[in-house]
Amino acid sequence: MSEQTRRDVLRLATASATAGVLTLGSAAAAQSNDGEWTQAESPTDKALNDAVDTAAGPFAAGADGNVIARGEGGWRKVVDYGPQARSRRLTGIDATDDGSAVWFVGGSGVIGEYNVETQTLTNYSAPKGKTSTWEDCAVRGTAGENERVSFVNGSGELLVGVRQDSGAMQYEAVIEPGGGSTIPGIDFHAREAGHVCTTSQFVGETTDGGQTWEQIGIDFAGGAFFDLASRGERDVNVAAGSGIVYRYDGFRWTPHVVDDQRRAIRAVDRDGSAGLAAGDGGTIYERQSAGQWQQYETAVESKLDGVATGSAYDVAVGDGGTILERAVASSDTDADDGNSTDTGDENGTNSTAITTATVSTNTLSVDSLSVENYVEGEWIEASGQ
Repeated sequence: MSEQTRRDVLRLATASATAGVLTLGSAAAAQSNDGEWTQAESPTDKALNDAVDTAAGPFAAGADGNVIARGEGGWRKVVDYGPQARSRRLTGIDATDDGSAVWFVGGSGVIGEYNVETQTLTNYSAPKGKTSTWEDCAVRGTAGENERVSFVNGSGELLVGVRQDSGAMQYEAVIEPGGGSTIPGIDFHAREAGHVCTTSQFVGETTDGGQTWEQIGIDFAGGAFFDLASRGERDVNVAAGSGIVYRYDGFRWTPHVVDDQRRAIRAVDRDGSAGLAAGDGGTIYERQSAGQWQQYETAVESKLDGVATGSAYDVAVGDGGTILERAVASSDTDADDGNSTDTGDENGTNSTAITTATVSTNTLSVDSLSVENYVEGEWIEASGQ
């Protein structure tokens, strides 16, 4: 079966809902101006730290517990003050494979889930008494059915939660993939296969859902890591300081200087051959091929901490509530450039998921999203722990 990208799934769902040595020259030779990127009116003046695409369009999360969404009428707040109503800063957000729910994490152990179909906010904060700041999360599975969610924190810990038939989330043993260093980024390209990066230049790979991790780099890196995108066993990108995006091809790491001013790259997202990165100075970078990124200078100078490729809009978010967006043509197709890995994982995105997503979002009213229901989530311990 030919591989279907997340963008393919969410494009159909959204349509239903809305009807060793630095490789110089990696940045495209002709630097572009904003290239169709426009600054959107933001419903908050607080920092936005991460973004993701869903069946209802792009979402972003940030300071004061804000979760915002983009509908036909623009951006609006969906969640105020976070899942505990304590205004804890949110640092990471990810969506289920069908795009029907977002999970978000942040300070003091905050974890929340928002279901865009039922408009239900569920509080899962501080599982196992963990109250360190969760830095990021990664979700695989279908909303409310079989999610497998991985959370990483500032203490270098990884906690995995798996949805049970009862609806509760069962947590597995907490481990430290990188020896205790802060983990700013985690991403899974299949249900049990993905990568993490730490602030101590560690990149780890798992193929068993996070039970064990193998270090795959980056020995020669000297700067900070901020984020990563896991597209396959042989296709990983790491966003780093000094204007560098690292690329892993399954055998070696290649550093590509994508910013000619050597500004930090703080966020990266991949979907098939498509890719976006963002960082300091309001600059956005678009992947052209495995080693080439086009640099866009935008009308803002804010630090951008989150970026997401989308089915309807590509977005980048950052300090002061900054939102940059670019409409995605509905006729776009995602042709693989031969650098991605089809793992053959039966839990990966496929045509069945597309059908499910299309049907399940037919009744969504994007511009009326709000919290209609609030639930306290349940965590249970795995047997034998």
